[in-house]
This record gives sequence, structure tokens and C-alpha cells, in this order.
Amino acid sequence: MPEHDDRPRALQMAARVEKVDPPLLDDVFAAAALAVIALLDDQRSLPGGAWHEEVAAWNGTRIRKIMRRGRASDWARAQDVPGLTIRHGTALVRAFVPGVMDDAPRALAKLQIQSTPLDEPDPIDHLDPPTAPTLTIALNPRVNMSWGKRGAQVGHAAQRGWEKFDRIDRLDWNAAGRRVNVVRPVPDLWHEFLDGATTTIRDGGFTEIEPGTLTAAAALLR
Repeated sequence: MPEHDDRPRALQMAARVEKVDPPLLDDVFAAAALAVIALLDDQRSLPGGAWHEEVAAWNGTRIRKIMRRGRASDWARAQDVPGLTIRHGTALVRAFVPGVMDDAPRALAKLQIQSTPLDEPDPIDHLDPPTAPTLTIALNPRVNMSWGKRGAQVGHAAQRGWEKFDRIDRLDWNAAGRRVNVVRPVPDLWHEFLDGATTTIRDGGFTEIEPGTLTAAAALLR
């Protein structure tokens, strides 16, 4: 990796979205959250690991993520690009090792960024108490974003929320099976959730929405 390379970098993700039996949107978001955390927690991303330099060069004050979608042979070829694929319910999402945006491997660059329509879940008006520690991520119901953009915001919230876990939080969360719950609350529940959130995400404004827009929040609920 060249020294002092200040070209824009991103952690890119891709969801598998086939024409037949596409995934549920809630599962895509949860898989995105888990894929980001799994990649950052992988030994290869830690000091001395094969991915560490690229991860460290990307992971600063302002992080950028991009969600793509792939199907059929394009999805299969993308599995050869370094990263990790996570399954959650009906969804498969791959998080790729961060790199220069304009220098992505061909198999990754071929995956489309524009979101294929997926069925939208209904907003929720309450949160049931979890039975085990759960990383809970709420999306701002007042902000309109494509599901690909929302997937990137979920990835941001998952990363920053997980980074704030203390040692006991991580042990408990791992022991419980790394539970994630991504929700789209009604406005009243959104404001209630914000009161107890440990992490809030404001977008950089590169695509779709204005810089500084509050998009998501996260908390470890017990």
C-alpha cells in the first residue's frame, strides 16, 4: 500500500439478491451488521494480520461504506474478493476488505450499487425486552433512503456500537450468539430509543441525503 495515499476508501458490502426468492430486508440489514463486525474482529484485520493495513488506513474518524447487490455468477465471482460472507435468516451479505473506491477488484466493481426493490417491513411501535444481550439498531423513520443506503448506515451503527462494548459486553454478546436486531421504529419509539442509545450515526452526505443527517442509532439491550 503506497504511503500517504489519500484517495477515498470504503468498506464495501454486497447482498445476494436473486430474482427468485429474494431475501427479507430485515435479514439483509442484520447480516450486514454482523458481516462488518466479523470482518473487523477477524484475526487478519488485527495488527500483524494480512488485512490490517487496509483496515487501519480506512478506519478513521469518518468511515465510508457502500452496499451493492449481486446475483448468480456475479455473486459467485465476488466470493473470490477478500472478505467474509455472513448468513442471517434468508440473507447472505459479504463484507469486503476496505480499499480505494476507484480501484476495487473487477469482480466487486461489477456488482450493482442501485438497489433492487425489496419488500419493506412495517414500522414497529414497541420493542420487546430481549432474552439475551442484543445489539439493537434503529433507523431514523423520518429519513428516506434506499435499502442499500440503509444497509450502509446499519453497518456504520453496528461498527461504532460494537467498538463501544467493554470487555464484559463483548463476552456476553459473543456468548449469546452475537444477536442483532435492526428495526424501523415509528417516530415516538425512535425518540425513546435515542434517549438510551450509546451510538448515533450522522451521514457524511456523499449520496442520497444531506451531510450531518441523523440516520441510525444503536445500543446493547439486555
